[in-house]
Amino acid sequence: MRWFWLVLGVLLVALAQQDPEPSFQTTAEIERRGKKIVVVKTGPDNPPAIIELRDLYGGVITELDPEKKTLRLGEQVFTTDNLTRFWQEGKAAQFTDLKVGQQVRLEAAEQNDGNLKAFDVQIGGRREGPSLTRSLFADPPPYRVQITFGEDARAFGAIARVEQVREVNDYVFMTGGTARYIEEEDRLELDLKPAPKSVEVQQGRSKAWGSRLDYDNESGDARVAGPIELERSGDKPLQGNAQRMIYNVDDEILRLFGGVKLVQDGRTSTAESAVVREKDRVAYLYGSKEKPVRSQNKDGFVEGTRVLYNLDTSDVVVLEGVKGEFQDP
Repeated sequence: MRWFWLVLGVLLVALAQQDPEPSFQTTAEIERRGKKIVVVKTGPDNPPAIIELRDLYGGVITELDPEKKTLRLGEQVFTTDNLTRFWQEGKAAQFTDLKVGQQVRLEAAEQNDGNLKAFDVQIGGRREGPSLTRSLFADPPPYRVQITFGEDARAFGAIARVEQVREVNDYVFMTGGTARYIEEEDRLELDLKPAPKSVEVQQGRSKAWGSRLDYDNESGDARVAGPIELERSGDKPLQGNAQRMIYNVDDEILRLFGGVKLVQDGRTSTAESAVVREKDRVAYLYGSKEKPVRSQNKDGFVEGTRVLYNLDTSDVVVLEGVKGEFQDP
């Protein structure tokens, strides 16, 4: 099918950090404003990457045949079997949960006999677009699936899923866990485990860890769920924490939210949120009048609603709402 944006296949990718020799790796590619978001399976083909091409349908069930396990939407009849997945409100369901008059969303494909086979039935779901391409990647240790966001940032995790709804949007999901390939069904059985540090994001000298990553190509945001741990290398290493994080592909900046804490060279700084501009080697820390940014070391503290933080030196400049207290030399 020529229409889909997702470039699937085998590309030559040299991954020096894991294998000194170039190797063929399965990839999926998305483009946003001239920048490429590329998902790469870095490990061996066990388990293999799985590619699913589906047409999307939606509507109200007008007829059900429990014996043949078929359902009708208007003039179209869909067959189901033991491999068809049924869902309702995010939970697994079954054919017997279907009822005439229900709104459903179907992922289906035309078979060699001309019948429409339903692979996924979501009760209450609605059709987003004409078709869907889904790619599933899983890499067991010591390998990790890799996502590159342009030339500026990379993310790593055990499992990644790429979904592209034609004419609508592209999505990437990454987290921890394991996968088992079921050969007779040609599918991956995923055991998702979004535990702390399941996902790693790298940008310049900064590294951040979270439990899962969700990328939305329409917004260009890669949202990382917490708890967030942050490290930055250098002459004065930095460590930090936050509740969640967003990396924006367009701006190439990290945004930290909730309980932000940075510790560096004897200085501890806390804030409600922060914007990390790695290329400029600075961060902007944000607070409020009720809960200002606070930066403290052995000599005293400063507070403010907006603070400029130097990532190399830990020096701070209060830009708004300055307040401070220092010990006499």
